[in-house]
Order: sequence, then C-alpha cells, then structure tokens
Amino acid sequence: MPSVELFKNVAEDDRPLDEAGFNCFSRHRRVLLLQGPNGPFFSRLRELLVARGSQVTKVNFNGGDDFFYRTGDVVRFTQPMVLWESFLRDLLARRRIDAVVVFGTSRRQHRIAARVAAALGIAFWAFEEGYVRPDYITLERGGVNADSPLAPLAMGDVPKVAVPSKPRKFRHSFRKMALHSFWYFAGGMAGARHYPHYRHHKPIGVHELVRWIRAALRKQLYRWQERELREQLLASDHPHFFLAPLQVYNDSQIRVHSPWRRIEDFIEWTVFSFAAHAPVDSVLVFKHHPMDRGHTDYAATIDACAARFGASGRILYIHDAHLPSLLHRCMGLVTINSTTGLQALFHRVPVIALGRCFYAKPGLTYQGPLDAFWNDPGAVDMNIFTRFRNYLIRVSQINSSFYADDMLVPVPERQRWTLQRRRLARALFAVGLVTVDAYSGSAWDFAATVNVLATLLVG
Repeated sequence: MPSVELFKNVAEDDRPLDEAGFNCFSRHRRVLLLQGPNGPFFSRLRELLVARGSQVTKVNFNGGDDFFYRTGDVVRFTQPMVLWESFLRDLLARRRIDAVVVFGTSRRQHRIAARVAAALGIAFWAFEEGYVRPDYITLERGGVNADSPLAPLAMGDVPKVAVPSKPRKFRHSFRKMALHSFWYFAGGMAGARHYPHYRHHKPIGVHELVRWIRAALRKQLYRWQERELREQLLASDHPHFFLAPLQVYNDSQIRVHSPWRRIEDFIEWTVFSFAAHAPVDSVLVFKHHPMDRGHTDYAATIDACAARFGASGRILYIHDAHLPSLLHRCMGLVTINSTTGLQALFHRVPVIALGRCFYAKPGLTYQGPLDAFWNDPGAVDMNIFTRFRNYLIRVSQINSSFYADDMLVPVPERQRWTLQRRRLARALFAVGLVTVDAYSGSAWDFAATVNVLATLLVG
C-alpha cells in the first residue's frame, strides 16, 4: 500500500485552512468515508488521516469498494437503500463521527448523507474531478458542482487572490483511471451476491466491459473517419462555429441539475433554437464526450433534428477532436453544466450554461436566453474570469490526482524499473492462473478469481 509520503508535497502543515488541501481534515478526529473514486485513492487518504491522528471508518456498498478498500475499520452496508438513513444515523452516533467524506454528491446514498450530516451539524466534505483539469482534483465542504458553496457567491464578492503557482503535472491518469474502473466493475460483479440490494449509479456487468472495449475500437475508427472533418473545422478559411460539447449520457448533473433527463432532449432543444434564431450562415458543432464512445452515438438523432427543423448542412457532429483547437475556432459554447465551460472561458469563448452550475454568474457567462445567444454572445471579460479562476483554484482545487498519486514523489529510475518488472511478472502470473482456471474443466469461480487478481495486482 502506498505511503502517506505521497501526500507530503500536497498538504503542507503551514497552509491556511481556507485554501483547498488535505489539511482541511486535520480538525476532524473521527472521519467516515463513503464511496470514493474508482481506485485506491480513499485507501491512501485513510493512511494520511490515520498518520495524523484521526480515526477512520469506511462504508463499503459493493464488491468494487471491497476490491480497493480491504483493511481498517470497514463497515459493509448490504441492506436495501430504504434503510440507509437509519443505518447511517446509528453508525454516526456509535463512531461519534465529526466529518463525512464522499466522492460526488449526486449518488443517492451521498445525497442522504449530506442531508443527515447537515441536520446533525457534522462536516460534509465532497471530492470531485477537477473543475480545472487535468492536474487538479476538487474538494469542497457542503457539496460540489451545483451544490458548491461557490454557486451562490456573486462576482462582486469574489476576492482577488494571488495567481496560483504552476501546477505539478501527472502522467497516465486516464489510463490508470480506465484500469481502476475495469477492476472496480469486475469486483462489483464478483461481489454481487454479498450485496443483493445494491444498485450502482452507473451500470455494472459484462455488458459494461464490452462497451469499454467497443469504445477503444471506436476511437481508432473515428480517428480515421473524421480526419477530413477535423481538417475542415480547423482550417483558417472555415467559418467560425458554435460548439455544443455533449456530456455523458448518464451524467448525474443532467438528471439532477438540468431541465432535461436525456442528452437527446438537450440536442433537440439546441438544434430547434439554432435553426430558428441563429444567422443563416452559421454552423453548430456537437462534440461527443470521450468517455461515452462505447455507450452512445447521436448521429441519427442530430441528423433527424436538423432535417425536421430545416438546418441540414449547418449541423455537424464530431467524436474525437482536440478541444482547445476547436475552442480557438469557436465563437460561442453551449453547455448544460459541464466544466468544459470553464475551459472555454479560459480560451476567451463566450459561454451559456442551460442547467444549474456554480460558474453560471452575471459578468462571467451569458445570462440571456439561448435564442438570443446565437446573434450576440458577447465577449468574455478576462479580468473577471481570471479573478474567479484564481479564487476557484485557491478554495476548491488541489494539485493532485485520484489516479496518479504515485507521481507526487519521484521514483528513482532503478526502483521504477524494478517495480515495473514486478508488476509485469504479477500480471503474467495472474493471466496464467485465469487461463488454467478457465480450462480446468470445472465451473469457473469468478468471485474467487477476482479476489486472487486483486491480491496479485493491487495488494
């Protein structure tokens, strides 16, 4: 298990408490962890907290949680969700918990925990993917995204703070996230019989693994199929366009904090408004979310909407293109509540957010109706945006990674090579075990196999 030294460079003891960092937990003596990001991050966080004198309890809800968090004070919730609140209240009282820590606030068990913590006067801390990516993670008290304490803050109340230092970079984060997600879902499948009532906020099953394999194949296919479209959009003689980056089809930010329940509804609404009100020589580009390649394809929906509303030829759809390059050619961005809006503002692109989100503020984003946005999106006031971004990083962003924390402390080259050889040997041994088990002629014990692999590859 990684050492607490991993966090030393990120959480110095002399950092002020109003600055985002792991030091915010130092005031809490008894901490309860619920679900974290896929991977060992919460297990590492436990090491940090215990080393600093805190007592840490973890609730596991499925086999994926068990896969990555197997030691320490672990409580397993195996009952129907209707009993979760009473179970939680009893656990908070018995352990005398003074802080609850979660990843994301839209999962049902976390929404209930936030409400219970507020009622009992217990601190509620939420991690989330970084608002400023790729080298930050988010940590806020009370909630994240639309529930962020930044949401009700008026721009006039945002103080001017120093420009943040250049962030430390992390390599291979996406690859590690994908690997952790694979093992998390495999663990969830293996442990399903121990958690008969659990319903994950995202699908768990063999079909989900198939979709991720399909996503890898589609990435290569789109790279070849869309090469001419990418060149066309990025050519200097191509008209500037409006960009609508799509969010993941099951993004809780859509279900909980937007007027729509489905991405298809957002597409239809946007195309209708664009066809009826945008200049006739303008173009609208929908960009598929890279995490959604294997799950959805909206080509038929977009084509049907464009034909129905008389905008065929003016609506384009692309899956894989370098977002910053698109933003350089973009004259306005339409989003529901994605943090892509912050990236657009950074590139001086006007943004309209149609759902609830913490950065949709007067002076920062377009406040009028979508119908009017097409003709006069305005300009980004970079002084206001820079002040907001600096403050955002100061109070809510930690220069860290959920998936690449081993990069925080440089590993000597010789030690890194030894570690890589050890991992390769373990992986080959694990593959051999699975092969022997699969062809042994007896029934394949999937749960036992996953537990063996967990020990070999993670433990």
